[in-house]
Amino acid sequence: MPFNNHFNLKRFVRLFQQDLLINRTKYLLSLLGLVLITYLLSYWFLNAAKDSMIKYENSIYNNYMICFVFFMMAVGIVVGTAFPDLTDKIKTANYLLSPASTFEKFLAQFLLRMGFFIPIALGIFWIAIRLAKASLIPGDSGLDPSLIPYFEFRFLITRNIDKMWSIPEILIMIFGFFSYGAYLFAGATYFKRYALIKTVVVSGIAFGSCILFSMLLSHIFYPQETNDFEVKFKDFLVLDNVHSGEFFILLLSLFSWLFFLPITYFKLKEKEA
Repeated sequence: MPFNNHFNLKRFVRLFQQDLLINRTKYLLSLLGLVLITYLLSYWFLNAAKDSMIKYENSIYNNYMICFVFFMMAVGIVVGTAFPDLTDKIKTANYLLSPASTFEKFLAQFLLRMGFFIPIALGIFWIAIRLAKASLIPGDSGLDPSLIPYFEFRFLITRNIDKMWSIPEILIMIFGFFSYGAYLFAGATYFKRYALIKTVVVSGIAFGSCILFSMLLSHIFYPQETNDFEVKFKDFLVLDNVHSGEFFILLLSLFSWLFFLPITYFKLKEKEA
């Protein structure tokens, strides 16, 4: 089809508006559900950890980070369920025949699931966890929860009041979340049914395989220093205060999304062929 060969802004806007019009109720309910679940789970977790957060400064940053990681898992569900029409044969046929180029379909889902949703989700998290903290009441210990500071995003990159994370560590966290989101996004086009579950399972298998392979190499190259299921490798300095292990994770976080996003586009284009 000729419209599949080029990008047209007006056609893209119509596609984007059509998606919002058709799915507006689902999107709205998803956001409301995310607010409610984030508040309830944050309150439950902070209430359980409040005494520790009052007594120990590091506990404040650690527990807020744990809440954020679990929240990002929920965000990953939304990202990983992109291209919902590809899960049904009839809907898939209608979606692929819709008057829009492959890139327009890809871009519409990318903006909806990542470009717009993630910033909105971060705002939801900021509001919900601060409401959860404000709802805390003194427990049996009698310690005052008002001593716990309200959540700020800078807490996610703070070790203690005088020390922040290093730049490489911050980049690993930001691009690590983004790259895994791109991986889940790609999985939505690679698998036909239960794409999110299959994508997560594959990532778990890949991670486990890497660990087992590292164990094997450790026993081969360092047999005297490796015991049972240990992983042994020689760490060396690559850059100032950046060791080889951290440098490898940094590269993986910074560049893997450049592989997964094109995969998403070409898998979608393959379905239209």
